[in-house]
Amino acid sequence: MSLKQDPYFKYLALALVIAVVLAFAVPGHAAERKDRSRSLQRSGTYTTGGGQSGTLAGTVTRGAGQVERRGSATNQDGATATAQSRRAVDPETGAVTYTRTTTAPDGRTAAVNVTATRNADGTVASEGTRTGFNGRTSTAAGVSTRTEDGRATTGTVTGADGRTAAVATTVTRGAGERTQATTVTGELGRTGERVVAAKVNGDGTVTRTIQFTGPDGRTSARTETLRIAASGN
Repeated sequence: MSLKQDPYFKYLALALVIAVVLAFAVPGHAAERKDRSRSLQRSGTYTTGGGQSGTLAGTVTRGAGQVERRGSATNQDGATATAQSRRAVDPETGAVTYTRTTTAPDGRTAAVNVTATRNADGTVASEGTRTGFNGRTSTAAGVSTRTEDGRATTGTVTGADGRTAAVATTVTRGAGERTQATTVTGELGRTGERVVAAKVNGDGTVTRTIQFTGPDGRTSARTETLRIAASGN
């Protein structure tokens, strides 16, 4: 069973976005309070262990307390998906708002909206919604805490059908590697897990291994190799 076919994917999709937003919400927002806008263009290629390949392109613009990203991926058959996002930091409170829209090759769209705020104890709380390509909306809330080598996030996701799941994500970094592990536990106690491990290789490429273990214990995995070139001001 592939990840997108598994019912747990609908919970993972929003949980992973929440974790990403929280990871960037914590490190002091002052660094982004700049009037000067800076842009970076990236382009590259990807290949997967399953024989798929394609090209990647994107632009990141930073400045004035916000980051905007636009990107596209085109596979070997010429089908293109695009995504654009915006993350803004309130200069007074440090609260973060994040929006992202993804457009599939067939024109369908999915949207994410997240807000995150820092608590007095140093943790970061977030809440958000995701409307999928099928038009159905799920909600999530979570709290993130720093660890010695990364970050840990716990929370809940409520699907469009009203069912809830507990979500836990850990992110660890070190020695040119980054690992993100997310577990989702449903109302009946069944658990699914997704682990993404990324490593920067000596030739400048990045290898990503994505593994999903379903509630029945069956595992599926894929490996991607990315080569990215960057330019900008």
